Amino acid sequence: MIPVWTNTPFGAVHALTEGSPARGEVVIMPGLGVSVYLRASVSSLAAAGFRAWLPDPPGFGDSEDPPRSLGITDIAAVAVQWLRLRDLGGVTLIGHSCGTQVAAHVAATAPELVQRLILGSPTVDPRYRTWPKALARWLRDGRREPGSLTKTQRPEWRRAGPGRLLRLTHSMLADDIETTLGRVKCPVSVIRGERDPISTPEWARSLGHYVELPGVAHAFPYEAPASFAEVLLESEQS
Repeated sequence: MIPVWTNTPFGAVHALTEGSPARGEVVIMPGLGVSVYLRASVSSLAAAGFRAWLPDPPGFGDSEDPPRSLGITDIAAVAVQWLRLRDLGGVTLIGHSCGTQVAAHVAATAPELVQRLILGSPTVDPRYRTWPKALARWLRDGRREPGSLTKTQRPEWRRAGPGRLLRLTHSMLADDIETTLGRVKCPVSVIRGERDPISTPEWARSLGHYVELPGVAHAFPYEAPASFAEVLLESEQS
């Protein structure tokens, strides 16, 4: 993977990229303060013939710190700026976890930049959009994820710090992805792990073309990194 930095009004955004755009450009918006768990998905997409990009939002990963903590719509605005500066054309935009909310806002506000939207483990079912209910669901999911996942995420959470993580979580719970998707014009697919207690099947099915992965939970890209590439290749054949 190649590291690339892009200067934005919120600081330099770091991204990893791999592959050539024979089948197109794919950009992944990561989940809550973490992105390392998605690197294997980048490699899988590259092996399938796509050029894949994994940008870190400002204040997270290896990107520079912004002047203030950012919420969902702030990160989406930075993502729009980043896409325009990279001049990738119409991309397949993937979001995972709260990155789905960022990706939805990008597709809604800058439709010329997104030709297809993929929501992996979208957040959060409206029934659980309070701190106590969301926390209970996250704890339940944590018991279903591999223990090694937390080990990869802990350094990234420390780097982000509690202030940024709390601000982003508050913004995530206040954001209504259903309303945002109502403004999206491109095709929308939803990928969900069968054992995910955060993104429930009934709700996820209502958001777009639905694909369920057996045996995995919310962080399915960690255990099934080829899933995004497989869904894209299958869609090309249909």
